[in-house]
Amino acid sequence: MKKISYLLLVLLFSAAFQSCSDDDENAYAEWQQENEEYINDIKDDPAYLQASVPQGPGTVYYQIDPLKSGNGTFPIYTSKVKVRYKGSLIDGTVFDDASDRTVELSVNGVVSGFAVALQNMQVGEKWTVYIPWQLGYGSSGTSSGTIPPYSTLIFEIELMEISQY
Repeated sequence: MKKISYLLLVLLFSAAFQSCSDDDENAYAEWQQENEEYINDIKDDPAYLQASVPQGPGTVYYQIDPLKSGNGTFPIYTSKVKVRYKGSLIDGTVFDDASDRTVELSVNGVVSGFAVALQNMQVGEKWTVYIPWQLGYGSSGTSSGTIPPYSTLIFEIELMEISQY
């Protein structure tokens, strides 16, 4: 009798888990579509420039702040840089804001779209960067839930300095 109860319990948990994951996927289907449409609109707009690295992870889209042009060097994938940044979602939700302080980070320690942007920026430049979900947190989002799956990331990034090549 215990084997049957245990088996029944396992089957119930499996069915419940499968149901939850299907619901989660459906819940994000509309969000994914909104984010993909957002990036597709940017792709077709000549006001947005494109950045990528040779044999890199893909393309991000950006606009340069005309008041913050650069004339410095470019970081490489293994560089450490000092930046100011603010990250938000397409609905305006701010998920991280370090725009009032300088933060040191490794180019290879951020999501791939952020790394692509940094490798194309000169010291002194400030960009608004639009990162497709595939180059951000993907179909998983963040474990904290702060950034949902399939989220386009919008960053205002100012490259202050390359602290280490």
